[in-house]
Amino acid sequence: MQILNHLLYSTPNDQVEFQRTPNFGKPIRPIYLIIHYTAGTTAAGTIEWFKNPKSKASAHLILDRDGAVTQMVPFNRRAWHAGQSRWGELTDLNNYSIGIELVNAGKLRQRSDGAWLSWAKQRIPDDQVTLASHKNEEIVTGWHEYTDAQITATVELGMILAERYGLVDVLGHDDVAPTRKIDPGPLFLMSSIRSRILGREV
Repeated sequence: MQILNHLLYSTPNDQVEFQRTPNFGKPIRPIYLIIHYTAGTTAAGTIEWFKNPKSKASAHLILDRDGAVTQMVPFNRRAWHAGQSRWGELTDLNNYSIGIELVNAGKLRQRSDGAWLSWAKQRIPDDQVTLASHKNEEIVTGWHEYTDAQITATVELGMILAERYGLVDVLGHDDVAPTRKIDPGPLFLMSSIRSRILGREV
């Protein structure tokens, strides 16, 4: 993959799927990559939501469960993914970051019959659930697992973006908005993935 004019291409003549959203803003010079989960189970649902002006939300990239990539905002334009946020002395991280959304239901709740449900009451298969606690919480509950294809794609895309834009760090939404957000959650192994993207020793 490569980046041409702030758009992602799988080959020089083959742009990845681009679904334009009205929810974007001014030019930016990104220095961070921020990872999110969609809290849903399909890329199509997230894409349609981000295309809706009423959502007031968007991200640069959506990563489906099979690793398929959809771009929605050029990398040099402000997407609306981080919301009220802070990292160090910087606030409003949308002005300084590229946002990737991974299709994942996130934190789950368990029904009385033992089934695991998303916030939207979608049932998540037991073999896609791992028990864990979030770094900012004490409760142990089920979390929707990321797929190997998603992690591989995240690392590949992160390396390309880091090289092209000189990114200095990879963060979670829960890093920049810890009182509001819990994504990407405990099953996204941030330390290892950050090291792989930035070429640092694990």
